[in-house]
Amino acid sequence: MLDFLFAFIENIRPINDEVKEYISQNLELVEVPKNHCFLRDGDRCDHVYIVVKGILRMYYIKDGEEVCSRFAEEGQLCLSVNSFFSRVPGYEFIESVEPAIVAKFHHDKLHELYSRFEEYNYIGRVVVQQYFIRSEERLYLLRKQNAEERYLYFCEHYPQIIQRVQLKYIATYLNMTMETLSRIRRKISQ
Repeated sequence: MLDFLFAFIENIRPINDEVKEYISQNLELVEVPKNHCFLRDGDRCDHVYIVVKGILRMYYIKDGEEVCSRFAEEGQLCLSVNSFFSRVPGYEFIESVEPAIVAKFHHDKLHELYSRFEEYNYIGRVVVQQYFIRSEERLYLLRKQNAEERYLYFCEHYPQIIQRVQLKYIATYLNMTMETLSRIRRKISQ
């Protein structure tokens, strides 16, 4: 089950058996049903979640409505960045969109991994860079592109998510109403 994780890590940089053993001993695999909530508003994020199977979504509540801020699919990480790194209560929810298998790794164990195995610091830096690139990409979408351009970009870059996630989540992720999303989808299909 962890082969995918080690392949992901070794695609960045090879790791030795001692690092693999440490990760294996400190990673917890969890199988959850659809709509399982890993993190709630006000909780401190103590784990980084690695999606083995399924999709997770992150969202927050604004004016009583859920606003999706991120999706994480197989092979991707999911965490409340501010809460995890600052060790403060967060404002986000993390929830499974479909039945999922998730590997969770505790904050303290991650820092021990960095301390014990210097080579893993490089891997951590690359993973964080990838996470921030995706975050900046989303900000660009929201600031610089109109609704139709945002949707077309999402379809092109994340076609598997379109097939597996409710449209209402995609609409809030793209900062549009369901009506706008429906209108765009109708226009494109004609």
